Amino acid sequence: MATMDTRGVAKTAHKAGSLIAALDIGSSKIACLIGRIEPGTRAGFTLVGGGRQQSRGFDGGKITDMDALERSIRLAVEDAEREAGERIEKVILGVTGPKVDSRLAEAQIEFSEREISPRDVEHVWAEAMKSVDLDDRQLLGAYPVMYGVDDEDDIRHPAGMMGECLRVLLNVVTAPKSLVQNLKECVQRAHLSVEQIVPSSVASGSGCLIDDEVDNGAICIDVGSGVTSIGVFLNGAPAWVDLIRVGGSHFTSDIAQGLGTTFAAAERMKTVHGSADPAGSGMAERIEAPRLGDDGRLTASKMSRAELCEIILPRVEEIFEMITARLKTSDLRPILPRRTVLTGGTSQLAGVRDLASFKLKQPVRLGRPVDSDILGENYAHPAFSTAAGLINYQIKGFADAS
Repeated sequence: MATMDTRGVAKTAHKAGSLIAALDIGSSKIACLIGRIEPGTRAGFTLVGGGRQQSRGFDGGKITDMDALERSIRLAVEDAEREAGERIEKVILGVTGPKVDSRLAEAQIEFSEREISPRDVEHVWAEAMKSVDLDDRQLLGAYPVMYGVDDEDDIRHPAGMMGECLRVLLNVVTAPKSLVQNLKECVQRAHLSVEQIVPSSVASGSGCLIDDEVDNGAICIDVGSGVTSIGVFLNGAPAWVDLIRVGGSHFTSDIAQGLGTTFAAAERMKTVHGSADPAGSGMAERIEAPRLGDDGRLTASKMSRAELCEIILPRVEEIFEMITARLKTSDLRPILPRRTVLTGGTSQLAGVRDLASFKLKQPVRLGRPVDSDILGENYAHPAFSTAAGLINYQIKGFADAS
């Protein structure tokens, strides 16, 4: 059970001046950020070092090569330690994958009318968790979406209120034990221990949502390289998470196959000239589009930006159609937030935000880490929203019944 304060908010386990390290394992990169806890600062920490390496051995939310992944983790951590001038012994680890599951659990307890105590809150959490069958799954987090006291609902902090009945709705997030154990094994091979495991979709929201969005409701969509994660935040808590196995690398693959070029050449074309807005400016511009010749070497060729957009656009539309379908399956559908924050490296592609707003039928803003001024220019990019969210996760104080 998490250590609680009188408001039912998890307390940070770190002391002032201590180091806190985050490790984000993604399909395209491994990122490690090291901070120092500074309670008097706006963000609660200062960044002392960071490192990133190309991800190898991890794709689409699953491990494909343990040895390769271990090397990538080790190199990213060594880079961060070198920049920080400090050694770390433990990390907060982000976990993602198609089998990370989010389910709602409910419970209520009754008693003679009196003041509700923090112990009562923990008791109703425990009752809700009894309905969760973990089997071969690892509990990542159990977040209180809302409480009810007697006939009143939508209560955030029931401790201190008078009542005879206390109810809770928990968002219980789990992952396959095999995935978690193998990720921990890779980290331990790099001579590190795992201090805490956090769902990556929750970390992304923690990293790029402002307090008002967390408190009043927002959907955070992180378009990564191999997968796109979805996090719904309500009443100051992560209320539901999901994931689709489509991301920016699929755009690149479409370009490579559509043009008959290498993945590396396609990635550069996407990054430099890519767009999901066929009505955008410069669509008639002719761009370099090298193609593979009969001898297997790249040969010079050109195409218009509009032709490149025609390859990218269907995949972007597919992503947001899939997200819309997933949101409709959520038990929270009647109360889903009406605003979305789009983050992740691929979210910066021209035209993606407008297309997301059209498909989701709600306002969409592009989000980068809220602590970007502290992260500096190297890590203030949306591609580091998850890593930033891991490092400030405990500081944000999300209550967790796990």
